[in-house]
This record gives sequence, structure tokens and C-alpha cells, in this order.
Amino acid sequence: MSSTRGKHLTYLTVACLLILITGCTLSSYSSHPAVDVRSNAIKNPVLLMSDVKIYQMTSDGLVTLRDDWSAVGRKNLQDAISLNFRSRQCDLKTLESNIQTSGEIEEIKALYKLVHKSMDQQAFGSSRNNAKKRGFQYCLGSMETILQKLNADGAIFVTGYDRVSVGGRKSMIDLAIADSSGTILYYSVSGTIKGNDLRDPESAQLVVRDLLAGFPRAQG
Repeated sequence: MSSTRGKHLTYLTVACLLILITGCTLSSYSSHPAVDVRSNAIKNPVLLMSDVKIYQMTSDGLVTLRDDWSAVGRKNLQDAISLNFRSRQCDLKTLESNIQTSGEIEEIKALYKLVHKSMDQQAFGSSRNNAKKRGFQYCLGSMETILQKLNADGAIFVTGYDRVSVGGRKSMIDLAIADSSGTILYYSVSGTIKGNDLRDPESAQLVVRDLLAGFPRAQG
């Protein structure tokens, strides 16, 4: 296992321990100092990345990635995000990648993965208290060109997992929102050790509601 992957799993482990300590759920968010003003410019965001996987754990402890479940979960999350933003008078754009934009989109996704690790560290790492004092400021670099091609003015990134077992479930989903400058305006994490099933549309809506509870974009 690589050092980077090991650190990422460590943050997830810490997050799960926080769930056990604080109760059955964990809901936390961080935002850019200017989120109240800059979020108002986002009216047509696009879901640039949805990397959510659902695993099945059998009674003998075997964990299997279920691509079919994962596809259903990602679709339910996308629909729930679209519904939530619609209530805020925003229209979630559908990602339509082609040969002209695919390279740019993959580059942004790769950059986000790097920034995501830093945000995880700030949220769950040993230096999280010092990081909070420095403020929440992360940037992917300007995305104005690619967003214009996609007819969008902001980007949403969703990552995480849902593990289903005989004894219950454990999930950890996070969501980030960036404006056209590539600045991460909002980052939210929602975890649980029981309850919501991303394969169920209503459960996905509850997860998204928790994830976007701190996003200040005015409700409709």
C-alpha cells in the first residue's frame, strides 16, 4: 500500500472513530471566508466528479465492490443534488464530456484528488486544530475556460463510500463546491454507521440535505 493511500485510509479511520464517539452520524463542513458573497455567483454548477463506491461485506468478512450498486448510488446522489439546487433557484448541469473537453476534465479531477487529501487532513488529521486557525482556503486553479465550454459557472465534486453488511452499514460521503476561479468555497462530510442506503433515492436525498446544510446559497 502506498504512503499516500495509507494516509487517506487513516483519515477515513479517524472519521469512523469520530462517528462511534459522537454517535451514529457525523456531519461537518468548512467554507471559504468569502463563501457568503461568492456562492451567489453560482447558478448553473456542473457535477464534475462523482467517485462514490458501494461495497458488500459478507458474513465471513469478504468485501466486494459492487459496480451495479455504485452506479445506482451515484445516480441517486446526482438526482438529489439536482433537486436540492433547484430549490435554491439553481440548475445542475449535466456533464457532457467529449474529445475536446475530456482531457481538461481529467486534469481537474486529478488536481481535486490532491486538494481533497489536504482537506481531509484539515478535517480529520492530527493538525486539524492548527489548520482551522489558518482558515479554509484551497484552489484548483482557474476553471473558467472549461466551465464556459460546459455552460456552467461552478463545479461540484462528490467522493466517498457506502459499505453494506449483514450487521449494518457504514458510509462516508463528502462534497465540495468550487467557483469558476477554482476556489473551493464549501467542503462538507457526512458519515453514518447505520440508516441511509444510497441505493434508495429518499436516503440519498437525506445525505445530500446534510451535505449542503451549511452552504449559504439562498433557498428558493
